[in-house]
Amino acid sequence: MKKYQVEFKLKVVKSFLAGDGGAKLLARQWSVPEEKIRTWVSHYRLHGIDGLRPKRSRYSAQFKLQVLSHQNREQLSSRQVAAVYDIRNPNQVVAWRRKLDEGGVEALGIREQEHSNMKKERRCPAPPSTAITDSAQALREENERLRAEVAYLKKLQALIWSRRSAAPTKRV
Repeated sequence: MKKYQVEFKLKVVKSFLAGDGGAKLLARQWSVPEEKIRTWVSHYRLHGIDGLRPKRSRYSAQFKLQVLSHQNREQLSSRQVAAVYDIRNPNQVVAWRRKLDEGGVEALGIREQEHSNMKKERRCPAPPSTAITDSAQALREENERLRAEVAYLKKLQALIWSRRSAAPTKRV
């Protein structure tokens, strides 16, 4: 994947906003994928120049649920919700949605837990006497997953109630 300099992105975005052409025309002119231009413009509109700068982040399962819930509630595209939450890769939201649909709430947090466990093992191997610590860690992880699930269910319930209250009532 090609990396673009912030100055270049800004130049393309300013060109788009100035009305020099649409995303398709500018994509051909600058040899950039059309989708990239649309993403840069939406990030720039919401976050300014910081929206064009590189960003590396790890997202918690609760944050992922919040993003997906907001996407459902507001009926936003992946690009739109990624721009709102300053997620640089809109395809990440699509991947989270797929994980949630296939594996449920637990699937959103598994990768982070695997990475954190792998890092811990590399730093200092766990001695055999830490069986109690491992079970406490497992309980903490389960507690975090359950909290995320409860938060997701609360948001789902709020969504259902808001749709019911927004539904027009029949007058006779």
